[in-house]
Amino acid sequence: MTKRNLDDILKLPVKKSLFHRLPWLVLGLFGGLVTAGIVNGFEAILEKNLILAAYIPLLVYMSDAVGTQMEAFMIRDLALNEKLDFVKYFFRQMLIVSLIGLLTSGLLFVFALTVYGKLMIALVLSLSLFVGICSSVLTGLIVPYFLGRFKFDPANASGPIATIIQDTLMVLIYFSIASWLL
Repeated sequence: MTKRNLDDILKLPVKKSLFHRLPWLVLGLFGGLVTAGIVNGFEAILEKNLILAAYIPLLVYMSDAVGTQMEAFMIRDLALNEKLDFVKYFFRQMLIVSLIGLLTSGLLFVFALTVYGKLMIALVLSLSLFVGICSSVLTGLIVPYFLGRFKFDPANASGPIATIIQDTLMVLIYFSIASWLL
């Protein structure tokens, strides 16, 4: 990524800044509608285990938060180092994110088992959190990396694109695991 790909917010006309940012957000809006349709498709599992609905925001937030951290690191590190070894960077982040996933999903497992006393609910929640957090490596690193490679400013597009991909992926992971285990 070269510096010429980056928008200078203070120098860019408002209209141009709006047109650089809005399309990605509109794409996110449509992606959110798709995600809502996915949740609706798992209505039967939700009816049997209503508690699952309460954890959608937590699981989506955690996977998004980890992805957002990586996006920020990736955008910064690409701006500072045009010859960044992406493969090495990817595997380093995967190690860190896997450890974050293990620790946070372990905490969620203990919490859910203590509060609900249901092993399978605790397993669904913790396994979903772990897999969702690990999947955020894809959105948190790959989205800004490829946007930069294709000459888009990753600061404009990474957040909205990665968020909707990660939200949809997290919902699919969650309800797939719930359907499999419950």
